[in-house]
Amino acid sequence: MAVNVQIRANGRAQLRVTHKLLPRPFFFTFDTEPEARGYGDQLQALLDRGVVPAELLAPEAKAQGENPTLVEMISRYCKGFPVTASDSELLTTITSEVLGVRWSHLNYRWVDDYVAGLKRPPLNRAPGTIRKRVGVLARVVDYYLRTSGMTAAANPFKLLPRGYSSYGPQDAEQGSKVRHDVHRDRRMAPEEAARVDDALAGVKRPDRERPWGPDAQFEMLYRLLVNQGLRLREAVVAQVADIDHAAGIINIRGSKGARGRVKMRVMPIHPDLREPLRAWCAGRVGRLFDYWDGDPDRLRRVGGNLSARFRTLFDYVDAPDFKEHDLRHEACCRWMVLRDARRGWAFSELEICRMFGWSDPKIMMRYASLRGSDLAARLA
Repeated sequence: MAVNVQIRANGRAQLRVTHKLLPRPFFFTFDTEPEARGYGDQLQALLDRGVVPAELLAPEAKAQGENPTLVEMISRYCKGFPVTASDSELLTTITSEVLGVRWSHLNYRWVDDYVAGLKRPPLNRAPGTIRKRVGVLARVVDYYLRTSGMTAAANPFKLLPRGYSSYGPQDAEQGSKVRHDVHRDRRMAPEEAARVDDALAGVKRPDRERPWGPDAQFEMLYRLLVNQGLRLREAVVAQVADIDHAAGIINIRGSKGARGRVKMRVMPIHPDLREPLRAWCAGRVGRLFDYWDGDPDRLRRVGGNLSARFRTLFDYVDAPDFKEHDLRHEACCRWMVLRDARRGWAFSELEICRMFGWSDPKIMMRYASLRGSDLAARLA
């Protein structure tokens, strides 16, 4: 196999690939030399194993104008559009899966086959994962159509029918393990909350060799998540200066802003957290917690490590099916049933949506994992 990269007069890199398994030489054009060499290395790894992408064996479509690869389209999208960290990571994974696919190949049949392939072993992706991949590729194609002036062309990823990500009988017949969307509806039972409090305080279970805690910093992180409903990343980046104890509010640097932007929101401090949080902040400056050193490249790893530590905590208290993000569900429910000084309901559903940063009230319905006893209490 021969892989050659040349820099053209316009500054772009042209990749030329020849191999005995290929019917003819193939040429690809990239914006930079590293992109060209990275694509060439991926293609060489496949061909060295005797794997030829089907698109390289198919005759080229006679398309008018330019006919970029999907890899090029992804690269243009990432350079010309503010891409979130999650989209960037997902597109990096997708890039290695769409080698040789060009704009002329992107029709409804190709997209339908692509979705079917995501359901087949060994991938067997969950419906939600399939929708994320199709969604980000649809945005890539939309960007290409707009910047190329082809606004009248159809985006094939948007032609998929409703329910395209769901598994059907035909998928089971093809050997796929049928997967469904999982909707979390897990509340923390009072006895589980008591066991968590004991574990965080360092109380040892009789059947364990050592206690889980104590860990004062992690205990405050848990209190913040379970009472305020902060997302884990929002708590990690929080500053002491974000908390106004006199006004009883927290200014939260929301992590779900459009295209990764910080979306500020304000929440009142939960009554159960006011004094513990005041004591924790006394004498502190900078970030509320010491888990993160400010390096953006390490933020995701820090979140993963803390999520793993939460798993060990919930396993220790015999609640292994409880997840760190379930704490946000728990916090939402605690705010929903909170009563004011006159024993009325403290906040309306609209106010809770604003506090949690939800623009669509339907999201709150997913988080409202109310127990029957909570509903009965409203009649008291």
